[in-house]
Amino acid sequence: MKVFLAFLALAALAAGAPVEQQIDQHQMRAEPVTAAFALENLGDAFAAWQRVHGRSYSSAREASRRREVFAANAAYVASQNAKNGGSLVLELNQFADLTFEEFASTHLGYNPELRKEQRASNGGQFMYADVSEAGLPQAVDWREEGAVTSVKNQQMCGSCWAFSATGAVEGINAIRTGTLVSLSEQQLVDCDTEQDAGCGGGLMDFAFEYIKKNGGIDSEDDYGYWGYGLVCQRKKEADRHVVTIDGYEDVPPNDLPALKKALAHQPLAVAICATSSMQFYRSGVIGEADCCQDLNHGVLAVGYDDTAPEPHLVIKNSWGGGWGESGYFKLATTAKDKRGTCGVLTTASYPLKSTATNPEVPSFCGWFGWTECPVRSTCECNLDLFGLLCLSWGCAAN
Repeated sequence: MKVFLAFLALAALAAGAPVEQQIDQHQMRAEPVTAAFALENLGDAFAAWQRVHGRSYSSAREASRRREVFAANAAYVASQNAKNGGSLVLELNQFADLTFEEFASTHLGYNPELRKEQRASNGGQFMYADVSEAGLPQAVDWREEGAVTSVKNQQMCGSCWAFSATGAVEGINAIRTGTLVSLSEQQLVDCDTEQDAGCGGGLMDFAFEYIKKNGGIDSEDDYGYWGYGLVCQRKKEADRHVVTIDGYEDVPPNDLPALKKALAHQPLAVAICATSSMQFYRSGVIGEADCCQDLNHGVLAVGYDDTAPEPHLVIKNSWGGGWGESGYFKLATTAKDKRGTCGVLTTASYPLKSTATNPEVPSFCGWFGWTECPVRSTCECNLDLFGLLCLSWGCAAN
């Protein structure tokens, strides 16, 4: 009986889904508590906000501290909404009990210090240089072309760089193969450690270098996201290359036409400087007045619209589908600073993939993947425990 219970415990542990496979409590937008209500009725508003977002605290002292932060954020949101002359709207969302410093330490992750050490490994080439600017479409949206996966959530991990990189690879792979495959940020967090630092931050270009050097990257389904760094799964890193790339190129910096030339052909990994306006963003176009230029966040540009009243880029974020415009935000393309709104023109890049082929991958058997079956064979359970847990796996030819 003890052995039986032990196996059941192992099965329950192994069956626990990674964070990103579970239902994101913020994936569906809850009705927000308004800043105006919070300023007039702080106690009631904070209690209502806690109920909406399922927030509780370990002590009365911590609850009091969070209430103070909530009040300060309510004042900020109200003042910004009152003075914004454009379409930008902020809200007291799931991050309303965090200071910006707390928020930035866990929900950003682009590391500009690494960029200072980055070597120009692609020779400065830009494959879209000869594309006619006059011939560019007035609007592009790669979501409509089936080249963008659903919005993901990096949780409290500074892994934005990994989500930006996988999003760009997912995009070019879908464009080349016609199949959209969600790729593993967790593999980058766990295994891409020679230059990047997991939840401690990284660069999208370094992630592209890793994927090319590794011979590819695993799928989200096979190597799911947990929201923190784990030991690299070396067998999956070595054998489960569901998508490959040929390399990457950087978009010439501070050049909006160049960025649009590239974006008209594929989604782009871009870095921005996120501020409190991003933390509390609900809808509309973020303009230069609501930005900074010190890059701190990696995101994915999936389109642009020059026909809108406020011309803008369409950006996919990695804070869940309940944030912003269903996980997306808009960034103004008009800016006085040559680096663009929030520095978006500073360091854009994209992966290269010239063919529609990807490797065939072996099968891993069971929850733990201790048995591996070669390509064109499938896992077969040779011995199970009352139909609940396979104790011995084998391989059968297809």
